[in-house]
Amino acid sequence: MIRKLVVPKELGEGIEVRLLQWYKAEGDLVGVDEAILEFETDKAIVLVGAKQAGLLRKCFYGAGDWMQTGDVVGWLSDELDEPLPAERDAQAEVLLVSFDAT
Repeated sequence: MIRKLVVPKELGEGIEVRLLQWYKAEGDLVGVDEAILEFETDKAIVLVGAKQAGLLRKCFYGAGDWMQTGDVVGWLSDELDEPLPAERDAQAEVLLVSFDAT
């Protein structure tokens, strides 16, 4: 199953964030609650982890890029050979994430 990795909307509607770094590369296995990426808001640095295990299949943004809450930042899947959707906003289950703001 393909799942979207999104900037957590719990940070607030329309909040801009800047991606600081990915802790995983495309093709890497991601464990439950394992750190995937880190970004900053105007108030905090946020570490994001997955609530489900999977393979990080696609990263849409790089370090230094700006995005907003709700934006799709990547795809995770159960299998490496699962075909990915052609469009970033294609229908897919949204992966629940954990996050820790410091």
